[in-house]
Amino acid sequence: MHGRAQMTGPVVPAQNTPNGRAQTGLVAPDLLQAEQPRRAADWYELFFDLVFVAVIAVSADLIEGDPQLSTVVLFVLLFSPLWWAWVNLMVTNNLYGTRFPAIGALVIAAMPGAAAMAIAISGSITNYGWLYAAGAAYIRLVLLVMWLIPYVTRVAVVRLWRPLAYNLGTAVLWLISIGVAAPGRYWLWALAVAAEVFLLAFHPGGLANEIYDRAVVSHLLERVGLFVVIVIGEAVYLSVTGLVALPTIGGGAAALFGFLVCALLARAFFRWGAPTAERGLTAAQQAHSYGAMRDVVMYLPFVLVTALTLIAAAIGIAVVDASAPMGLSVRTLLACGIGGFYLANAAVGLRLGRPIGGIALLLVPALVLSAAACFLSGGLAAWATLALAALALVLLEVVSRMLSTRPGRVDSGLGPEPTTATS
Repeated sequence: MHGRAQMTGPVVPAQNTPNGRAQTGLVAPDLLQAEQPRRAADWYELFFDLVFVAVIAVSADLIEGDPQLSTVVLFVLLFSPLWWAWVNLMVTNNLYGTRFPAIGALVIAAMPGAAAMAIAISGSITNYGWLYAAGAAYIRLVLLVMWLIPYVTRVAVVRLWRPLAYNLGTAVLWLISIGVAAPGRYWLWALAVAAEVFLLAFHPGGLANEIYDRAVVSHLLERVGLFVVIVIGEAVYLSVTGLVALPTIGGGAAALFGFLVCALLARAFFRWGAPTAERGLTAAQQAHSYGAMRDVVMYLPFVLVTALTLIAAAIGIAVVDASAPMGLSVRTLLACGIGGFYLANAAVGLRLGRPIGGIALLLVPALVLSAAACFLSGGLAAWATLALAALALVLLEVVSRMLSTRPGRVDSGLGPEPTTATS
């Protein structure tokens, strides 16, 4: 990660500074205090993420094989419980992993559950729905043990009924669904996830303090960043394997421009988005803005990862059939992926208190340029569409830099931090 997390004072209202710029959001520069301790991802978390390399590969293959709206909807519905399991394991380890070595062992122990869910998706959810449900239930039982350890040792102040309801209760719903025929089975899955979302949203003061005050922001963002790397890596993998299967000049051009698209998105995320989010999350934590922390760490990254998966699938399709024009469904995947990436980052900025006007200055060009590159290139070869998409991202980089250096700059939250001259 770039940038350094800083603790801040309470929320301050918008006000005009001497240079006439509006100052809004969760943090004022003159309230910066001590730094929050930093923490890197643990080795067992990186090992656990290897399962999700397979999950993303299966999901991208699913979309690549049939790039229609129904397939994308199916991917979103099946991937969301997997993401929710991953993010719950990540947060629990963030809170207690350094204090209890058993937590690390339990993170590894959860791997078979995620693997079972991925296998079920690959093998057809209609035939292997029971395996998907069993994997989901298993992960929640592991999470229950992870929460009972700090509870029994009196490190956690969370009341016992919450982990029992959040983990054991939902595990029971997943297990019951194994014996229920579709579509009733799927409704039980939705109920199980919805119950967890509701319990997380309903947080009396004790629970909020327990979860959000203990959280180490740098670790949370590093974990999300590493997941982003997994998804971008899938795009690279699909490009290489597509060329291996059918090495052509057009395929090479498509892979090259696909790499450029991925590189520019990765640059936007790691150079600008992640450091800005780290500062905003640290401010939100100090200001006790727990809803913002939850949304930015647990909910909105799902949109980001989903968007990147769509991009990976579109690049994989383009490399295999690079000389033919992209079908409308594939161009839609690419446009929605790039647009979704910037929408997710814009939502993070808004949730952390950044002014909507500043965000719109980059978001609107991002949506317009990416849509134009994808939908106005219908008659061109697939590699040319990727080239136009890459050009659109280069133009966005130029726009971002112009916004960051102009006088009276309003921070978009999507581009570089202001320079000294404009601060």
